[in-house]
Amino acid sequence: MKRKVASLLAAATAVSLLAGCSTTNNDVPVATQAAGAASQAAAPSGDGVQLRFSWWGNDDRHQATQKAIEAFNAGNGAGITVTGEPSGFDNLQETFATRYVGGTNAEVMTLNFDWLATFGSKGDGFLDLSTIKDTFDFSQYDENFLKTGMMNGVQEAIPYGQNTMGFYLNKTAFERYGITELPKTFADYEKDAAIVTAKDPDNYLVVSPTIRFAATYYLQQKTGKGEFNDDYTMNWTADDYTDAVKWYKDMADKHVFCSREDYVENVGNDPVSVAQNEKFLNAGYLGVMEWTGGVASNEATLKEKGDTLSIAELPVIDGAKFKGTMAKPSLLMAIDKNCKNPKEAAKFLQYILNDPEGVKIMGTKRGMVASKAAQETLEKDGQVTGIVKDAYDFTAKAEVINEVAFFEAADFNNAYQQNYEQFEYGQMTAEDCGKAIFEANKTALEALKAQNQ
Repeated sequence: MKRKVASLLAAATAVSLLAGCSTTNNDVPVATQAAGAASQAAAPSGDGVQLRFSWWGNDDRHQATQKAIEAFNAGNGAGITVTGEPSGFDNLQETFATRYVGGTNAEVMTLNFDWLATFGSKGDGFLDLSTIKDTFDFSQYDENFLKTGMMNGVQEAIPYGQNTMGFYLNKTAFERYGITELPKTFADYEKDAAIVTAKDPDNYLVVSPTIRFAATYYLQQKTGKGEFNDDYTMNWTADDYTDAVKWYKDMADKHVFCSREDYVENVGNDPVSVAQNEKFLNAGYLGVMEWTGGVASNEATLKEKGDTLSIAELPVIDGAKFKGTMAKPSLLMAIDKNCKNPKEAAKFLQYILNDPEGVKIMGTKRGMVASKAAQETLEKDGQVTGIVKDAYDFTAKAEVINEVAFFEAADFNNAYQQNYEQFEYGQMTAEDCGKAIFEANKTALEALKAQNQ
């Protein structure tokens, strides 16, 4: 543990591929300070169980969470007082690592998916939640998706919501080109791209914030397997990666997917939300491939332009062994392994994740929820409408491969981007590119295994 946390504290915070946590400035929002002050004021110094809950986000998330905490404190009737510990988005991983190692972390905490692998890889980094099953209703969660909160067979965290990779298309922009039916197959995408580029040669149908999204989508369908296994082994070969980069470049040449050159020129080097990107807003990109967690912000910005965003059917490659897409938790909730009051901590989680009163207050500020009870509550309360409701329906129907907790390690994304860039610019063959990605991922995987086991 000392070795891996030391490396975390020495390194810069890894690039996260989370969508659904929209891009924000790195300053702690004003409401963060207000929420923190309010929760401190609400915490009594007398008897009773004292718990802290940590999370991060924008002002709207802070306000909703603090209201839920206050409602719980006022009505739980069991002498439990929860104090909120909100923060902004700045230095999340480094801050968490410092508090975790120092033993100053909150009793109830929010986790990024990759933190589960970093701090809980042996199944003993957080409380074993099987010990709270009499208090927390796990039956509200899909059994397979609940396993994304497991490490080494131990349920260490509860996935807050499911992020599913999909294709989200500007229906209005397609119609401006005379395309009245959105593409359903990759052959449709190629045909529509030809129509679009005949009029606007610099436009692309789909922008992917990272080449890795599209490559992973392709290789999961090609092989029927995810990229990695929980035991830090690989499922894909150098030849598989070669096939993926060839496929992506062919699609980019046909303007189905955005080329790397165009992405760097118009978006930048990093995999970020394109919701505010000028080319996306002006339909130079007619769609985006990303997690469902980002669909609401993409819809909102297009709506301001008078355009409509729609969730497209999942296209399937030729000869596919798997016809679905990838999924992962948006966020996870965990309890400190040294928590002296795990039952009371579980009551709080039950309140904000499953109980109708708490769920209504928390709302959709953290995106889509995984709890069936919470989803039903929010739908009845009118908080799940429009494209967010469409995203729920899409997620419910989609076949998915759940990614492993270390999927988002920055080295994997860098391996794709750095090597594919050389391939696209003619500085490397496809075969050398595939081999380089394979070797880089293998090396990164071995390092992660050494750190986390």
